[in-house]
Amino acid sequence: MQTIEEKKAYDDVVKKTCLVTNTAYLAAHIFYLIFFLITQTYVLVYVNIGSIIIYASFYLLIKFKRYLFFKDGCGIEIMAYMICATILCGFGPGFHLCIIGLCIIAFYAAYFSKSNRSNKKAVIWTIMSMFIYIGLYFVCDNITPYYQLDHWAVVFLFVAHAFIVFMFICIYLRTFTNYATKLEDRIKRESRTDNLTQIPNRYGLYDYLNVLENKENYVLAIFDIDDFKKINDKYGHICGDYVLKELARITKLNIGDSFISRYGGEEFITILKKEDNMFDKIDLIRKQVEDHDFIFENINIDVTITTGASDYINDIKNDEWINMADSKLYEGKNSGKNKTVM
Repeated sequence: MQTIEEKKAYDDVVKKTCLVTNTAYLAAHIFYLIFFLITQTYVLVYVNIGSIIIYASFYLLIKFKRYLFFKDGCGIEIMAYMICATILCGFGPGFHLCIIGLCIIAFYAAYFSKSNRSNKKAVIWTIMSMFIYIGLYFVCDNITPYYQLDHWAVVFLFVAHAFIVFMFICIYLRTFTNYATKLEDRIKRESRTDNLTQIPNRYGLYDYLNVLENKENYVLAIFDIDDFKKINDKYGHICGDYVLKELARITKLNIGDSFISRYGGEEFITILKKEDNMFDKIDLIRKQVEDHDFIFENINIDVTITTGASDYINDIKNDEWINMADSKLYEGKNSGKNKTVM
């Protein structure tokens, strides 16, 4: 489900794209109008006046967020205009090139509409565009254009259409890739973050360990809430969630910039840089938890943790390092709990 921020970002991308696109199409038809007035191609002058009115009215569709109507309206207008202009002026001016751009726009719109129906419509638009494109070639090859434009006009229009089509393809693809990249980054970030405590999860831990250099200068500590199941059974899972979130908060306050992650269930792992009195620093977390008032719905809950810690030795694998600390943790569990073993 989208958050309010995600929905707003999505709407902003779609609205800005529609506004830029509509303005560009409107400007293109104003240019066409001037050009065909100069070349005295009067049928297309009237056609362009109609297109200008259409695109001016499309701002209302964008204002009221009728994006699908806008997309379909643009597609129909472009297709109709390019067919008309190609038949009247021939294949040389390159009006037909704009039909290629419809395929990109159709799939772009389908992606942002997030519906199977739009995906099918994009495929239909593409197939239809292909047949119309090929059909126009054969039509123009067998009939004489109604207007015989000067050579300079034909060359100018062809170059302009080629430039416009490539520009639009680049703009649409760039907008899409920027949005997709941000989306991928967010998904990766969320996949590495524990949803409850908002600290890195197991995947985030392994990402951190994989890039951590000089591991022999660090200590890995794993701690587990003592008798956490009893807390859940007695006070409920909402209370258990509160304890986990509060424990993560307390630990972050005590370890400063050091790394912490939720390893799974009620287990947490911290990576601390070695310093003097390392045992005391790690055991301080345990003491802080023991002394902290965990109050849930006016009930004071006794929470303690047992911690196991291990140095990094001899190029061992990350899992082996964690297992070494884990064995110390269970040593503490088996010898009475609420203690630190290193």
